[in-house]
Amino acid sequence: MNKQNNNMNNSKLSDLFKEIQDIRYGRAKPIEKPKEEIKFNKIYVVDKRFNAIGAIIGILFLILFTTAIKSNYIFATTEEEKIAINTFEENNETIDIMEVISSNISELTKKEIITNELQIDYETKYIENEKLPKGEEKIIQQGRFGFKEQTIIKTYENGEIISENIINEKVNSEPEELIIEIGTSEFLFDKKVHIGDTMYTTKDVNLYNTTNENEDIACMIYENIDVKLISEEEGWIKIEVDGMQGYLKPEELTSEGLTPGISEISRKKRILVSLNFDMPLNCPSGLTKEDFEKVLSKNPKDVNHIFENNAELFYQIEQKYNVNGIFLASIGIHESAWGTSNIAVQKKNLFGYGSYDYSAFSSSITFESYQYGIEALAKALSKNYLNERGTQIYDGEIATGNYYNGATVSGVNTRYASDPEWANKVYNTMVKLYNKL
Repeated sequence: MNKQNNNMNNSKLSDLFKEIQDIRYGRAKPIEKPKEEIKFNKIYVVDKRFNAIGAIIGILFLILFTTAIKSNYIFATTEEEKIAINTFEENNETIDIMEVISSNISELTKKEIITNELQIDYETKYIENEKLPKGEEKIIQQGRFGFKEQTIIKTYENGEIISENIINEKVNSEPEELIIEIGTSEFLFDKKVHIGDTMYTTKDVNLYNTTNENEDIACMIYENIDVKLISEEEGWIKIEVDGMQGYLKPEELTSEGLTPGISEISRKKRILVSLNFDMPLNCPSGLTKEDFEKVLSKNPKDVNHIFENNAELFYQIEQKYNVNGIFLASIGIHESAWGTSNIAVQKKNLFGYGSYDYSAFSSSITFESYQYGIEALAKALSKNYLNERGTQIYDGEIATGNYYNGATVSGVNTRYASDPEWANKVYNTMVKLYNKL
């Protein structure tokens, strides 16, 4: 009797297990309420010693739950259970609980607001300028960056930016454009000059009042004379020379960049052009110290090298007393026969200073050195011969003008020498020295 009851119970238990499997995998209809006559809940009445069926059902639920979470192994005791378990093992639609949990966890989303100061680039503007050499650039306005504030919302997911949205933008300072002029003048490029530079004539040329060669000529300009470049107009070049403006042809001009050394040639040419019999002598000659050394050196007649040795002194005396140093040296050369006269040799007096015709040697002044004699005559010429009475001269002195008859070589001749040809003789010596430049 007990064995028969146990077989019946095992059969019912197997059916219950199948129903549980069907429910788990969605294959079964909902379990209907058991009929009254089955009364599984009263199994414990049949076997009062041990509620075997309830224990087995509890164990099966525990095994099913543990298997779904931890492993794929389920222990079976009957053939029906084995079949059910094999079906479970072969099921390709097994639920991966960890995957379900992972896919349903909300991703971490974060947003932040950031305000940045950003640089605004400036633009560059180019302007043609016919007053610049072709291709040359000149900045007339420096470019300046502008700045703006920008407010942005950044969105992150799992630490990575997924979007940026600008919500506000404010310009704090506008940029200023860079303006560059570009030269277009072929003439300026070819001659290597700019407007306002010094240029030089390539030959003796006529300066015209207008850009018409049939118009009146303003003046003639010697070769190698420096002029100031004013402008370029319709194939003509406007220049200024000694305060006078007019027009020349482009080919009649050159520059230091195009003709190296022309500026030095022009300086000396200016000095030679200014040399004339009536030139003022109460001002410097325009010669440099090196010029004095050049013109007073290597003169065959200067056998005692007096003038060569004192070349720098003649230059310094000129600067201090405003007496033309070449004029001063020319007087000494003429009066002392290049330093070979008795008065020059014995009295260190190159100029016959203080002597009279009837007693030239005895009346002439004796100096301690040639340097003293040179400076003494420069003072005398400045104070008495070359400047009018009342003129401010060296060291706060005032000119007496006692022997003043004009600041020229002929004016000095009037009271300095009795020989009426003295001025011509001295001037000829000056010309020879000047031409050694």
